[in-house]
Amino acid sequence: MRIRFVWIIATLLVAACSAESSENGQTGDEQDVTSDATLKLTGDFQTKLEGKASAGKTLRIEYALERLPQCRGNVGGGGPGWAITGYYSENGGPAKMFDPTTLTPDGKDRVAKPATIALTQGGDLALWFQVTSRWGCQSFDSSFGQNYHVDVAGTPPDAGASITFKKDGSVSQDGALHAGGKVKIRYEQDRLPQCRREQAGYPQWAISGFASIDGARPETFQTGRPEGSDREAIDAILDLPHSGELALWFQVVDIGGCNAFDSKNGANYRFRIE
Repeated sequence: MRIRFVWIIATLLVAACSAESSENGQTGDEQDVTSDATLKLTGDFQTKLEGKASAGKTLRIEYALERLPQCRGNVGGGGPGWAITGYYSENGGPAKMFDPTTLTPDGKDRVAKPATIALTQGGDLALWFQVTSRWGCQSFDSSFGQNYHVDVAGTPPDAGASITFKKDGSVSQDGALHAGGKVKIRYEQDRLPQCRREQAGYPQWAISGFASIDGARPETFQTGRPEGSDREAIDAILDLPHSGELALWFQVVDIGGCNAFDSKNGANYRFRIE
């Protein structure tokens, strides 16, 4: 099973996950909650964390809208025909959305408004942003596809099983997959060595994972995050809502348009969920 190539990991996550997040009510727009830490993404493209991000607490996100100046325009001279959406992923899992903006009282402009998200897991938190307009324009603020990462204190969710994709091409499974449980996926970044474009000493490539149970719409998850001039693997923790067959495959893309798959020659890697 293959998907059409799209550059920027944020785009891939949005395509596979945002609709599901909306349908399930999985948003992080909890702006009336008092936050325990604040992440500021400023107009000069700095990222500053104030306080300590911890599982079981909240994170306030202050996003400067001038970071995404594209796609602006009003509807018939009235209200804005554009919006900025924030996305976040805990430990490589499905994307959830939040709104870092609000309309002015007269409804004729859009301005920044802090959003507060609940941190449910310790481990890695990834964030990125997208501007869209009613005329089909879109652009991302995702650190060139790497996303913005925060280390969250606390214990990641317990996974009763784990699957490791090693750089030597082998795959190992520890524990049985059970319906209603979770599985930890670790994909070593050197397993897909193609498409390693860099810019200013920073990686401009990313590896996405895709999971589908019994042929359902694939869920996208992250497999790594930037570490200096390279990327390091993270443990993606996925839910197993019911029994069946779990299919996994992976794709590397870079900013230059290069892409390659690890999909067992199109057959995908398959595991039984009991």
